[in-house]
This record gives sequence, structure tokens and C-alpha cells, in this order.
Amino acid sequence: MDAILEAATYILVKDGWEGFTTNRIAERAGVNIASLYQYFPNKESIVVELQRRHVDQAHRDIPGAVATLRANRNLHDVLSALMHASVAEHRTAPALHRIFAEELPRSARHIDPTRETRVREQLKELVRPFARNVPDLDLAIFILRAAGHAIVHEAANERPEWLARPDLVEEIVLLLERYLRRPAPRRRRKDHR
Repeated sequence: MDAILEAATYILVKDGWEGFTTNRIAERAGVNIASLYQYFPNKESIVVELQRRHVDQAHRDIPGAVATLRANRNLHDVLSALMHASVAEHRTAPALHRIFAEELPRSARHIDPTRETRVREQLKELVRPFARNVPDLDLAIFILRAAGHAIVHEAANERPEWLARPDLVEEIVLLLERYLRRPAPRRRRKDHR
């Protein structure tokens, strides 16, 4: 099975989704196509397993990081830790990450809804004590995740060398921190005519 997944990774990175076939994977892995089908019924199932392993590898340190973050009393440190984790995730097999995000058809993408819900709830728990004047924390968490991920993802694709810059994380944290700690809304003065 590992040989099949290694071959699949090689083909995905080298040729993208268009060049990704079960026949090419079996040939590259040195296995009979029937053997490949014993483990995986189609190429989508291979990609699902690759994504699962990629996410598991990228998130292997999250439980310890969440425990550490819960002990923090500083929004800057919490956001810094989260953004460093995002950068680390994008540095783990960046070519494969790009293919998962950009080339795969939606039908081949695998998102674990249970994991996503857990991540959102953990993030909300971490941020809630620091959020100021945020009218809808669920919406804010969605925007926080989408913005942070989009910036890191774009850097990984367009300027991968920026992932090594400490100021990348600092700039993202500045943006997100200001978003989560808003000034009190101004009261509208009544128009006296």
C-alpha cells in the first residue's frame, strides 16, 4: 500500500490531476493493477487516503499546541501559534498541498466534517476571551480561518521563500488581531432638524 501511495504522490506532483491514472500508479509502484484495486477501488480513493495522511501529518502536533494555547492569556501569542502551524502545514509537501487545493475536482476532495467542526470549536474557545466588539463570533472564526489560510496558501504558491520569513506571520497576526479586537462601534448621533 505504501508503494502505491508513494507512486501516486510522485505522479500527482509531477503530472498533476490530468496525468493521474490508476494504470500509471500501478506501473510506477511495480504492482499489478488488480493488486492496486484490492486496496483502492478508484483514483479518487487514493487521493482521499493521500489527503488524510497529509492532514494527519500536518496536524500531528495540534493537541499539544491547543493545550499550550489554552494556557496563554495573550491574543498575539495565540494567533502567532496558529499562523506558525499554518505555515508549517504548507511547508509539509507544498506541491501536494497545492494540488489538493487547486487541481483536484471537488468530487475528489476529502474534508472530514467532524474534524472541521472540532477545529472551529477549538478556535472559537481559544479566541473568545480576547475578542472585542465582534458581533458574531462564528462568522469571525470563519473569516479568520479563511483569511489566514488564504494568505499562507498564496505565499506558498507564489512566494514559497516567504514561508521562512518571520515577519510573514507577524503581518498576518497584526491583521487578524485588529479584526478580532475592534474599537467600540460609534453611536450615531440623532439628526436634529
